[in-house]
Amino acid sequence: MLRHYVLKSISQMFFPFFFVLFFISVIISLITIATITNNIKMDLASLLTLLYYSMPGSLFFVVSITFVAACILGLSRLSYDSEMLVFFSLGIGAKRIVYIILPICLLATAVLFMFSFIMTPLSKNAYRDFLVQKSTSVNINIKPGDTGQSLGDWLVYVDSKNDSKYNGLVLYSDKQSGKQSFIIAKSGEALNKNAVFELELQNGEAYFNENKKAQKIGFEQMNIRSPIATGSLSSYDLVSYWLKAFKGDSSQARRFSQGFVTSLFPIASLFLIPFFGIRNPRFHKNRSYLYVLGSTIVYFLLMYGLSMDLPFVGLALPFIWFFIGLFLYIKYIRKVY
Repeated sequence: MLRHYVLKSISQMFFPFFFVLFFISVIISLITIATITNNIKMDLASLLTLLYYSMPGSLFFVVSITFVAACILGLSRLSYDSEMLVFFSLGIGAKRIVYIILPICLLATAVLFMFSFIMTPLSKNAYRDFLVQKSTSVNINIKPGDTGQSLGDWLVYVDSKNDSKYNGLVLYSDKQSGKQSFIIAKSGEALNKNAVFELELQNGEAYFNENKKAQKIGFEQMNIRSPIATGSLSSYDLVSYWLKAFKGDSSQARRFSQGFVTSLFPIASLFLIPFFGIRNPRFHKNRSYLYVLGSTIVYFLLMYGLSMDLPFVGLALPFIWFFIGLFLYIKYIRKVY
């Protein structure tokens, strides 16, 4: 019965907090994706794919923070609804509360380790490779009948299109060393040759104006080329990826430290949860939200600061946090309740 009450109270706090923070993380991810893919044509499926790849990194921090907050607030709710006092009056001690939350703390820690060391690096790699694939394919967003559309240094107008083939093209540019260029072509095709964008024009005329001298050229075929900024697709080895942290790669050491310390946040807070959550409503005001906010800020500020300057020293933070919580629990909770 006690287990049911405790887990129910925690879950009632967890899910509202989780969905709010998850929604915020989705909005941030969408803004980031929109910024990164500003020059790449993206359909809805591609956008959702990138959002899916960005989720593990966002969920990692959302779950860690939400879990500890929900545990503290769940116990606090039972305390200030006087339900916790009823259990204590029946001879149920605070130790039972710790035994109840211990398995879910271990489960949350295991899930966070999976997110941190497996899913997040794999999803980031898939995210980068997907962007590379998109940027090296012909994804030109030229709409028939619209004026002022840009393609590199060129303003482009087309009458109609069929996939990557266009009819009735008009191109203008004044960004080529002070030379103005005006091209008319009956048809054209967008190509991608070795990461170089190429617009192949057929049957048209080109007009050039340089130093107040105009020149007209008729052509049967003209190619306009523009290199595409690309990355490289890569295979992925998680072991070698994390081993870089121990081989002098400071940025990887920072990631390893942050992932390790954040993953252990639930189990490191095992005794701080009852310390902050169990209170006698007759003698204590409900400051559980302040405890959640303060402890989370302190832990993650210490995590961030140590990971930036002393990443491997920072690995000791969860253990120090755990023993501080144990000391406070023994001194103020166990001997009273």
